[in-house]
Amino acid sequence: MSTFEGSSVGYVNYNFQSTTLELARCQWANYSDQHYLKCCKWSPDGTCLLTIARGAGTHVVELPSDLYTGESMLTSRPVNPLSPAVSVPENGLIYDYSWYPGMNSSNPATCCWVASGHEGPIHLWDAFTGDLRCTYRGYNNVDELEAAISVTFSADGQNIFCGYKKNVKIFSTSRPGREYLEYATQHPASCIVSSIAQPGVVAIGTWKNTVELVSQSDGTFRHLCKLTGHKGGITAMAFSMDGMRLYTGARKDNEIICWDLRVPGRPLFCLGRQCNTNQKIAIDLSSDGRWLVSGGTDGKVQVWDVSQSVAPTVHMELPLHTDCCNGVSLHPYRPILASSSGQHHTLDPLHHTRSVLVYENALIMWWVGPQQEDPDFVGTYLKVSSGNTSNN
Repeated sequence: MSTFEGSSVGYVNYNFQSTTLELARCQWANYSDQHYLKCCKWSPDGTCLLTIARGAGTHVVELPSDLYTGESMLTSRPVNPLSPAVSVPENGLIYDYSWYPGMNSSNPATCCWVASGHEGPIHLWDAFTGDLRCTYRGYNNVDELEAAISVTFSADGQNIFCGYKKNVKIFSTSRPGREYLEYATQHPASCIVSSIAQPGVVAIGTWKNTVELVSQSDGTFRHLCKLTGHKGGITAMAFSMDGMRLYTGARKDNEIICWDLRVPGRPLFCLGRQCNTNQKIAIDLSSDGRWLVSGGTDGKVQVWDVSQSVAPTVHMELPLHTDCCNGVSLHPYRPILASSSGQHHTLDPLHHTRSVLVYENALIMWWVGPQQEDPDFVGTYLKVSSGNTSNN
């Protein structure tokens, strides 16, 4: 794994006004049991990208070395073929995963992620070797091992918040095993995020369309408020950088709701996207807090400028995929967007075949910064512009 030199949060020159240039791609085969991807997440230090292939485990893909520096990109740059640097062939479905927030490739001890899966404990994996470091085990009221539906680290990395059917269990990161604290919930906790600006504030999304904000400190939990407004179960959430806003998305719900947490009684505004599936469709915020991006079942990535207090219109609509775009992740320090595609395609009940013969199960890196034309280059390159797709 490479080391990202000079990694520090600052201004990122996103250029969503121009075309989007494909930088690198990793493609999974269209197996009969459908190994489609399930979202993607940049590591906190920006050196690598983590994704899940359904039925084929977890994979870490490194950022190509030439993308670490440079303010602009030549449109003649060839597309890099990507291959996983680390693969973990976990059995069964993986429900959720999260990078350690203090991850830095110059310190191997911090390079890890947690993942929760079907009928198993929570695993902490080494991002350098793919080895299992330890497990965290939650049990139900009859002392049976229970699988976590959602998982995330606290902002400081000291705790792991895990959503279960009837509660949220909080493990100490430094203490694997079955010691944990519990916070009871009325409905299964399908999505959890912690606020960076306000340590201890955690948003708990449920399958019952609600979001609960709690404050956690000194092993105690205090209910802050409950947010309702979605039509489906909560699958994606993101806090703004200042902690004043919360963006939420739900399954089979075409709206992203922005909540002003200073006045949480009603939504601040709603944004439209296409989400007609139970599958998670991710959202992400840029490190400067200005840009919100979301995937969609139509294969498009929506981009909004959310720096104002009024409801923004769609700033740009990028048709990046030919199948469902379920994952989007903005690089923390570079103008690079990562996206993942794929979904479950049902069988034709009469012919026992899939309704679509060719699926796009791809992990792609896109340049969303300034570009330069290469006058000496003669040839064809893949370019996606707003409302128009070429060679895709």
